[in-house]
Amino acid sequence: MGERTEMMSSDSAAGARGEPGEERASTVTPPDDDDGARDDGARGDGPLADRVGDDSLESVRLGSLSLPARAVVAVAIGALAVYACWHLAMVFLFVAPSNTVREEHWGTVRGYMYPEFEQNWKLFAPNPLQRNTAVHARAEIREGAGRSPSTTEWIDLTAWEIEQIRHHPLPSHSNQNMLRRGWDFYDKSHNDDGEPIGMRGEVSASYLHRIALERLGDRLDLNTVERIQLRVVNTRVPAPNWRSEDFDTEPTTQELGWWTVTTEDLPADVDTGGTDNARRDADADPGDADNADETGETQDAEGAEDSDDTGGNEARS
Repeated sequence: MGERTEMMSSDSAAGARGEPGEERASTVTPPDDDDGARDDGARGDGPLADRVGDDSLESVRLGSLSLPARAVVAVAIGALAVYACWHLAMVFLFVAPSNTVREEHWGTVRGYMYPEFEQNWKLFAPNPLQRNTAVHARAEIREGAGRSPSTTEWIDLTAWEIEQIRHHPLPSHSNQNMLRRGWDFYDKSHNDDGEPIGMRGEVSASYLHRIALERLGDRLDLNTVERIQLRVVNTRVPAPNWRSEDFDTEPTTQELGWWTVTTEDLPADVDTGGTDNARRDADADPGDADNADETGETQDAEGAEDSDDTGGNEARS
């Protein structure tokens, strides 16, 4: 009896001090299995994480798409594959040496490659471009009746095109190549004296000046332009620092003659209005008016003499 009393008092003392006992420990509730599974899913492991991952990937599986959607995807992939094969075939035939297939389908190959996919091997050896070429233009403007035409300053057309290309994610192919290729066409179709070589030289001159007119349309009223003049400035690219060559990098200038502008030279979107007659009058020889005046005076004099003769005959009669 005394021992039981001592044990009860010791347990009571332990409970008063806050020490865990057997009965106090047995009252703690074990964690629920579902809560543990949810914790595992939150940590990214455990069976619940696998189920969550499967559900999140279900929306991107091809099998989850409807039949029409799968058909669209299949057709799109097939079309891209066919186009890629077609593009590679056109590029291969364009750069390949002359052969039967290339000559037979050259019209199709050329129509596809120009101008977007043109291949230019001047970038590589043996003779890469070593100079910068800039095309400048100035115009003679008709001021009005009785006034002398005025001449504009030189306008750097190449610099304007570079500004249109720089910082542009999809620059125009015409801004990149049209003016440059136009001058290259002109230069190869004229001799050292600037004279055209056959019909090709005349066509190249007209082509180059019409390109310049189109570029000037943003700055000038083309209906008032009577003539334009072009010049080309070539600047040699300096040698890199690790080369010993000392090139002359001073610009060289080549001026072309004045080109008379006609209505056929103007871009298609320019409204000529009543400028046709003005251009024809300006192109007419000023001596024609003097000849017409002289002819009229002669006719008047002859008419006066005829009148005098008739009056004298009447008086004698």
